[in-house]
Amino acid sequence: MHPSYRLSDPIVARFHTLRILILCVVSLVSDSAASEVQWTLRARDRQGGLLQRTESIEPSRVGVVVMDMWAYHWCMTCAERASALVPRMNQALEGARRLGMTVIFTPTSAIAASEKSPQRRAARLLPDAPWPPLLPIQSPQCGLKNPFSCRCGPGIDCPRNWGGDAMHPDLRVARKDFVAWGTREVWNIIGARQLEKLIYVGIAADICVLGKGEGIVPMSRLGVPCILARDLTDTDSYPPQEALEHTLKIIETELVPTIDFAEFLNANAAGTDWDRLESVRIRPWGKPQRPYFFREECTVFLEPKAAPGEEIRYTVDGRSPDTTSLLYSRAIVLTNRTRLRVHRFRGGQPVGLGSDALYEKLPVTPQVPTLRLWELEPLRIRYSDLKSEWHVPARTWGMTLRGVDYHQGITLHAPGWIEFRIPTGASRFVALAGADDAPKGRFNAQFLGQRPSMVFHVMIDGKRVADSPVMRLGQVPWPFDIPIPRGAKTLRLEVTDAGDGSRLDYGDFVQAGFLIPEYVGPRNLY
Repeated sequence: MHPSYRLSDPIVARFHTLRILILCVVSLVSDSAASEVQWTLRARDRQGGLLQRTESIEPSRVGVVVMDMWAYHWCMTCAERASALVPRMNQALEGARRLGMTVIFTPTSAIAASEKSPQRRAARLLPDAPWPPLLPIQSPQCGLKNPFSCRCGPGIDCPRNWGGDAMHPDLRVARKDFVAWGTREVWNIIGARQLEKLIYVGIAADICVLGKGEGIVPMSRLGVPCILARDLTDTDSYPPQEALEHTLKIIETELVPTIDFAEFLNANAAGTDWDRLESVRIRPWGKPQRPYFFREECTVFLEPKAAPGEEIRYTVDGRSPDTTSLLYSRAIVLTNRTRLRVHRFRGGQPVGLGSDALYEKLPVTPQVPTLRLWELEPLRIRYSDLKSEWHVPARTWGMTLRGVDYHQGITLHAPGWIEFRIPTGASRFVALAGADDAPKGRFNAQFLGQRPSMVFHVMIDGKRVADSPVMRLGQVPWPFDIPIPRGAKTLRLEVTDAGDGSRLDYGDFVQAGFLIPEYVGPRNLY
């Protein structure tokens, strides 16, 4: 106000009174507009018919629960499908926060990694809310019957080794979010924030999202109306895309409605260009740090199918796809090591995020050696500088790879190596190499599955002659069958970490040794 004006002046006073009233009205209208959002919920009748209804609610009364978005899963295809959801989920959660919703991360058994975070402390320190009588709600049987042990499908399966010890590192947790564990803590957040509904996102809709303590069924039993975001979830069944649709139909019929989260955010001015966050799903889906192994051939599917006006292009040599690359119209059959790269195109332009996968063809399993390495005295051994969680000698007994006992062989903790003199007359070196199953015997084994990752090297006279791909816990042992040059003197076996440290990197060389024609005994070794 100009200094010559005085509030006692009637005109100025009336002006300020009117200005304050206008500001209050504008504020009330603005608050009213921001206090209610609409969404379209989808359910089904008993005959499978689609039922839709529109509701209005204050976003401050809504919680978004993020279930089990782990950094690792025992099935590599499941793990990569979860990773593919992360960019879209980050954007959706940011939109939910802008609307005033409460975001609750529930990593369930992987909660320990978040124990020291402020979001975790915020959940722990809330007072206990009164506990209501429980409703008699049961979890429906959702998933398709999986004829395979994992979601990679036919071929070499991923054995269960768990390994989920943290949320996905690319998930963005905001300062005012919660990280909760168990039914009680989620219920306390509902009470403290006066939440009236929960929207569920995460992995996996047919198991964890429904049945875990933080999930839909326990919250529904407490009387909390729950909704599943069908565009931000997946299943543990096979084939994944078909299984997800099957699961959503059962949930919509027997339990709770679903919502398209992206559609909801776009309708309430908190959306984005979702296309730029979408990628093509691949099955089976290996990566350089966790390759998919196959023996004769591997059949690869890309999902979902191209939308009208779009096409999916791919390459098998590691180059970035363009409009001249191979057009996906049916399953891809691989017969050799392949670095697959995939992208969607619309109108000649790339759409969304690219996808990639690595497939390694296993060499033929070699002959059993004439002379085994563990029968020989090594020339030199280099033990790992790291403190081991077990005492692991270079030559050991009781080794197990992918559930198979090999009894004798060579175990090295990365980074480590062992060197032998090559016997006279040796024509080939043969071995199977892999990550020892030892971590699976630990009391906390379910958190250790993602840790072991190593690469095996074979050197002759100081020259590297063969390498394995990155080897993880539970993968089929990698075969080595290497010709020995005439006059070669020394053989060195090495185990190195795969770029992520050496924790639990215990590598075994089993059925390892030399093929020696006309071998007659140890007297003719050198």
